Amino acid sequence: MKLLTLAILSALSAGAHATDPVPSDASTPSSATSSASTPEYLEPTTLDTLKVVGQRLFPYQEGMVLNERYIEDQVKGNGDIGTLLRINPNVQFDDSAFASSNRMGEIRPANISINGGQYYQNLLQLDGTSFNNDIDPQATNPHDLADVPSATQGIALDTELIGRLTVYDSNVPAAFGGFSGGVVDAESRKARDTLGGKVSFRMSRSAWNEMILPEGDDISLSATYSNQPVYDKYRLSAMLEGRTNAGVGWIANLIRTRSDIPLRGYSAGNVSGNDELIKEQRRENTSASVRLDWAGDGITLSGSLTHAPTDERYFTQNAKNSYFDLEQGGPVGSLRMGLDVGAWGLDQVLSYSDLDSSRRVPEGVDYWKAWARSPAHDWGVNNSSFEGNWGNIDQRNRSVGYALTARRDALAWGSSRHALQFGLQYRDRLGTYHRLNDHASFLSPGRTISCTDANGVVDTEACSLSPVYTSVSGTGAVVAGQGQFFRTRNIYSAGYFEVELKEWGVFAEDDIRLGRWSFRPGIRVDGDDMMDKTTVAPRFAMSWDVSGNQDTLLTAGANRYYGRSFFTYKLREGRDNLQTTYTRTAPSLLWIRNRQYTANNRFETLDIPYSDELNLGVNQRWAGLDINFKHVRRDGRDEVLRRRVPSNDGSGYYSANVYEYVNAGRSRSDTSTLSLGLQRPFEWHGSETHLQFAFDHTDVRRNYVDYESSYTDSAYNRLVRYEGSVIHAYELPQASYNRPWTARLSTQTRLPAWGLMWSNFLRYRAGFTGFTVTGAEDYQGEAIDVIESYDAPHTFTWDTTLEYSLALPRQQEAYVRVEAMNVFNRRNPLGGSIGTTSYYEPGRSYWLELGYRF
Repeated sequence: MKLLTLAILSALSAGAHATDPVPSDASTPSSATSSASTPEYLEPTTLDTLKVVGQRLFPYQEGMVLNERYIEDQVKGNGDIGTLLRINPNVQFDDSAFASSNRMGEIRPANISINGGQYYQNLLQLDGTSFNNDIDPQATNPHDLADVPSATQGIALDTELIGRLTVYDSNVPAAFGGFSGGVVDAESRKARDTLGGKVSFRMSRSAWNEMILPEGDDISLSATYSNQPVYDKYRLSAMLEGRTNAGVGWIANLIRTRSDIPLRGYSAGNVSGNDELIKEQRRENTSASVRLDWAGDGITLSGSLTHAPTDERYFTQNAKNSYFDLEQGGPVGSLRMGLDVGAWGLDQVLSYSDLDSSRRVPEGVDYWKAWARSPAHDWGVNNSSFEGNWGNIDQRNRSVGYALTARRDALAWGSSRHALQFGLQYRDRLGTYHRLNDHASFLSPGRTISCTDANGVVDTEACSLSPVYTSVSGTGAVVAGQGQFFRTRNIYSAGYFEVELKEWGVFAEDDIRLGRWSFRPGIRVDGDDMMDKTTVAPRFAMSWDVSGNQDTLLTAGANRYYGRSFFTYKLREGRDNLQTTYTRTAPSLLWIRNRQYTANNRFETLDIPYSDELNLGVNQRWAGLDINFKHVRRDGRDEVLRRRVPSNDGSGYYSANVYEYVNAGRSRSDTSTLSLGLQRPFEWHGSETHLQFAFDHTDVRRNYVDYESSYTDSAYNRLVRYEGSVIHAYELPQASYNRPWTARLSTQTRLPAWGLMWSNFLRYRAGFTGFTVTGAEDYQGEAIDVIESYDAPHTFTWDTTLEYSLALPRQQEAYVRVEAMNVFNRRNPLGGSIGTTSYYEPGRSYWLELGYRF
């Protein structure tokens, strides 16, 4: 602790770091001074748009880059990229129950918001290939008959595969499109020159960890995935790398992460007479990755393929034969070629991804039945015995793309220098929804003394003469001592629907240096054939080197970012027609089609949602510190939500009233960030410490939650009195991804002589803001709600990692690593209402890792 205390008092670090200053006419790498002043995990480099030696890592304060060293040293947890991004002050996290203490068995990646953007409107890339899942990223309920969850991150990308992680959160270069939040650009590890590898085993168990629950809650008898009292998580990893005599580098990874979550089969401590007492849910991700690279004679070639399927097994509580699997993920690959000829460079990327979001049920159990309890159906609780599941559904998100970028070294034009970059991009995207076979849901059991239908056939599927235990009131309902038959049968028919989307983009950018001034004007033009719209996004960033020695940089920018379209906008229309309801009043009668469901959603072309950004910042080097301040304002327009409208359809295809996706959403976010960092690591008695500190103040206003929100003029344009002022309801602060302010500190200390590495992450977050209606008042002849806010308590967490490495002969080593999250076991609320908290952040928890490197 003494070492950490001295280091914290010495300096704090985060954000974009810089190389040492060089003369403005520097043109060769030898002109630059040593880069040792920059922490290793924030390596000095230049963006593709720049070839000016000595320019800062992010000369326009575009974001943050983390290298392999930082990624390896930080707390890994489940190994997802969200854990790494906690140090970025422009990133906010979801305060939902998904990340709560009572769901610590999950391994799914966390959703993030960048500068107030929607979590599903970030661009996620691995080696130039998007791994966004754009089928229906809002869908999260595993027990929905039609909506199969589609995680925003199409693959659970393990951080062990990443060699560099870059986040662009403002002044994003024109080369990137298809987002209105930010860009997370991951580059896989590059092979070393010598043969090497690593194997490791990690585990975390509920028996080691603390679970924090609301006072009086007991989930020990839980039968639902939303409360997980017991879990065991394991992660096995193997990596091998090397380089051939011909200079071809290769690296292969295989990682399997698994979580076993045993739960009660029936709720409230009930025990089934002839079904399993304990049923096991499972989460499993297997990631196999291969990367090749070669360079020579001005040519660089690389290829990578990552196949990362995820299998999540669930069951439905109080139901027999109710297991089902949610299958997600798939292959993500790219081939890249770089060619340098004189002052020109040409980069090409061929990308491919095929991401799954599907559901599978056991063979022969593709139905749902709601029996009344009887001797033949005696597994249930209370008066019902349920069995079955929700049916087989395949969803696919396939993308094939090509990108070409041309860039030129800086050229002189008068007293200015210009670094030009332009390019084109094309993607062919396919989204599909396929219910593989008919699924029957049998409901509303009624009394009977016969199961023979009008054709003389005994109905064994939807009728039983086993005497029901308990009578139920109601016309035709079951009667004790008699048999039962189902009066309603919903058929969800097999069907296939697809949406093909061709999209293109072109961009141009000029990075200009004129004396102490730098300007980067750019423009991006995109189009697609689904919305049949062409968008023009201007990008502009500038910086001023105040003193001419790069000690003080003032930055500013004005940019527009256009988001993406999701396949669900169009796929919903077709699948609504798959449901048909049949009824009967007696088992002797044949089923009669009572209702053919009509489309409840109608696709109409939309404008592409966009966000206008203004930002202002300063980057100051002073007394060995690198200090960054930035303010970003985002105004979101034409954002998508749903509105109920008359269909005016006489064909019978559509319902009388349908949902249409409309561009009625709007938002505004203001994010102010302050980060500090050391220009050189802190050295003390043979140790080396890197630190990063970041602070943010965030205010997000939005008139909807996500694209499934139902819009009505009366709801969103109504007036309310909030904190003494009359405002529109859409001006109320956003509920999630909107902590008012956060302070974050990250440290990494290495003591090579002792083989020790110690890293820490401390985060202090202001309490989230909640609302309550306290009454009503008359305002200009209209009754309006009086709303007051309340702030939930602040939260503080300290995560720490300690690793010991034992050197072995021939450059080998064994190591043991312990990670502890929320060391103080703080009760940090995540959500709730006044005076109550529904769920909390995870309590103290541990990961143990054993490994071997060579």
